[in-house]
Amino acid sequence: MHTLAKRIHNITPRDVRLTFADDADVVLSMRSAEFFQEAFQAEGETDDGTVYRLVTDGEDDPLVAGKQVDGGWQSVGEVVAVERADPEA
Repeated sequence: MHTLAKRIHNITPRDVRLTFADDADVVLSMRSAEFFQEAFQAEGETDDGTVYRLVTDGEDDPLVAGKQVDGGWQSVGEVVAVERADPEA
């Protein structure tokens, strides 16, 4: 199993902070987080209503994110770190 995907799965339904390869970060209220054998899919939403989808095909593949934009989806990049949004929770 992909380590970061497993962490998201374990944190859900609490809010998750994702850090991307370009050092940008986002906090998501998770809607779903599911494994299908080694593959992982998740969906969450920011406070402003932007929907993000996260996917990986397994341990050796990157965990990547896309966000919903007018007319479709835009790639956000590779997720490099995952933590609880509220470490006190």
